[in-house]
Amino acid sequence: MSSLEAYKAQFNRNELVHLNNAGLQPITRAAREKIDYWSRRFWEEGYNTDKDYAADVANTRASLASMIGCEAGEVAFFSSTAGAISQVAFSCGLNPGDEVLMWDQEYGSHLYPWKAACDQVGANLVIVESEKNLATPMEKYLKAITAKTKVMAFSWVQFQAGSQMEDIKHVIETAKQNGIFVSVDIIQGFGLHPCEIWNWGADAVMGGSHKWLSSPVGVGYLALRKNHIAKFKPHVIGMYTYGTCDDPSDFACVPKRDALKFEPGSKQVLEIAAMGASIEVLQKTGIKNIETEALRLAKIFRQGLMNLGYEIVSPYQSEKINSTPFINVKPRGSMTNKELSDKLNKEKIFHAVRGPGLRFTPNAFNTETDLEKALFVLK
Repeated sequence: MSSLEAYKAQFNRNELVHLNNAGLQPITRAAREKIDYWSRRFWEEGYNTDKDYAADVANTRASLASMIGCEAGEVAFFSSTAGAISQVAFSCGLNPGDEVLMWDQEYGSHLYPWKAACDQVGANLVIVESEKNLATPMEKYLKAITAKTKVMAFSWVQFQAGSQMEDIKHVIETAKQNGIFVSVDIIQGFGLHPCEIWNWGADAVMGGSHKWLSSPVGVGYLALRKNHIAKFKPHVIGMYTYGTCDDPSDFACVPKRDALKFEPGSKQVLEIAAMGASIEVLQKTGIKNIETEALRLAKIFRQGLMNLGYEIVSPYQSEKINSTPFINVKPRGSMTNKELSDKLNKEKIFHAVRGPGLRFTPNAFNTETDLEKALFVLK
C-alpha cells in the first residue's frame, strides 16, 4: 500500500461527499482512536493520567512546531484561531496612528480581532481592495505601505477562492526591511501545501485544527518568534501563565519565558492529542503528496463543472487555475446560491456558500467517485 493509499484509508467511507474541506474536514482514523484512548483512560484512571496526557500534549506541540518550522517553545495552544489572532492583535504594541494592513476579503475571525485592537488604541485598520475575481496582487498590497504601517496581517490562502499573493516571501522581506511586524493566518493552507511562511521570516503564524489538518474542532495555535515572546503580555491570565497547577500562589512569580505563558490553564487534551495523531498521518504521507492528489482531483472536478456550463470564479487564469483546490462556482441560469446549495445538501454533497458562489474544496482523501456524484447532482 502506498503512502497515499494509506492516507485515504484513514477516512470513513459512506454516502456523504466531503467537498467542504476548507471548512470542516472529517477527522482521521488515528485522531478518532486517540480520542477513544484518552476518553477511556480518563474514565478509568482520572488523576493517574496526569503525566501521560501532559506528555501527549507536548508531543503534539513538538510535531506542530516541526511542521511549521519553529521551536516547540514558540508554540502556544488556544481554543480557536481567533483566540490566537487576538493574542497577537491585542499585545503587539499598537499605538495611536499606527496602521495595520489587511485585505478586504479576510475571514471574520482574522479581521475582527485586528479591527477591535485598532479601535482600542486609536490605530487605523487599512483595508486593501481585492481585484477582479478576488485576486490579491502583491504589488497593490505593498503599495499600501506607509511610514505608519506597524503590522501586515494577511492570510496565506484566502478562504473564498484560494487567492494568494504571488510572492509572499518577497512581501515578508519587504516588511522586514521596513521594520513591520508580519502576522499570517495560515489555516487555509496548512496541511494542504508545503509551508515556508516561518522560514521566510514571518513574526507570527496562527491557525486551527479542523480544516486541512483533519482534526476535531477546538484547537487554535500560535507560533510567535522567541524574540517577541517577552514583549507580548498574555491576553488571558491563569495558573499556567506562571507555572503548573501544583505550584503555590505567589505574587512574586513571573510569567514563563516561552510561548506557554499564553496558555492560562487546563488544555483541551482530547482535541490537542487528536490533532497530534492527524499531524503524524500527514507527515507520514508527505504534504507534497497530499497537495498533488488534492490538485489532481480539483482539476478533474473543475473541468467537469466547466463542461456542464458553470462559471468558475477564480483569481487565476490558464493552467495556474489548477494551482489551488479552491473552486468557487456560480449557479447557472436563474438559480440562486441558496437554491443550488439546498439541492446539494439534500444529496449530502457538502460544500460552502462563499462570496459570489458555492465553494468546493476537495482534498487528497476524496475519490473520483465523490466527484462523479457531485457532478451528477449539479448536472
